[in-house]
Amino acid sequence: MKKEYLILAVLILGLSLYLVLKKEDQTHYTLPEIKEVDTTQVDKIRIGKRDAPLEFNKTNDGWVIGKEKFPADKHAVDSMLDVVKNLKISALVSDKEDRFRYELDDAHALDVEVFKGDNLLMAFKIGKTAPSFNHTFVMLDKDTRIFHARENFRSSFDKPMDDFRDKTVLKFEEKSIRKIQLTKAGKSRTLIASETKDDEGESRISWKYEDGSSPDREAIDSLLSSLSSLECEKYRVRKKEEENQGPACTIILENDEEMVLNLYDGEAEEQVDGTSSMNAYPFTLQSYTAKDILSHADKILGLEEKKAEDAE
Repeated sequence: MKKEYLILAVLILGLSLYLVLKKEDQTHYTLPEIKEVDTTQVDKIRIGKRDAPLEFNKTNDGWVIGKEKFPADKHAVDSMLDVVKNLKISALVSDKEDRFRYELDDAHALDVEVFKGDNLLMAFKIGKTAPSFNHTFVMLDKDTRIFHARENFRSSFDKPMDDFRDKTVLKFEEKSIRKIQLTKAGKSRTLIASETKDDEGESRISWKYEDGSSPDREAIDSLLSSLSSLECEKYRVRKKEEENQGPACTIILENDEEMVLNLYDGEAEEQVDGTSSMNAYPFTLQSYTAKDILSHADKILGLEEKKAEDAE
């Protein structure tokens, strides 16, 4: 019995010593401290990709992308800057430079560089998202080790250029519009807004056709709502036939300026292409968005009634 107790005591002592040494071994590293970047000073972001590197530059009018200087989506840029500002390392994953396993190799990694002028403020590599989906594998500048960074943020940087572009093609306050001109299917109408005050002194906007008759107010409100913050689905190359072929629908809005939206039949069924005086690039609308706009225009122009009569 004494011999068995002695053996058991030795085993317990050995196991305890192993656990203590293993725990000490696990803490034989210090996590790097990342200096916080004042993102209000950042004026250039580079995302190094093997196939399509991107560069963002800050101008007086906002952020632009690439040599073409396409306007960038503010929310997309802000999302990247939030990552830069709040980047925190939570654990060491590997010190063996096993880049391929964590998609930090040259074929998969995203190299992010953040500048103020020519001064590099931060640089790091982004690998794949960790299995927990709450962390991202990263490597810091001039450090061969691989770390867990807090949050899942690869998707904020891993996009094609088109997804980073600002897709706003019309922007205005609905109550500011004082005149609407619609042209579709050979029919044109002009609507004029007038402002009156009710008994309580509240302003009300009334709409009339050019001949003084009253339009469908709900259709006008729906049309302005659809157009007031209009975004396209994607940008496209202007087709040569558009130069000689008139648009299927033209909508002209006036407040302190004149805004012109031209809509064209797209190549695919239900696809609607367009141009806008507020955006220099031709675009394609999402089909349901275009359908709503054209439906409201038909109501205001009286084309829905004509379609019903033709159907009978």
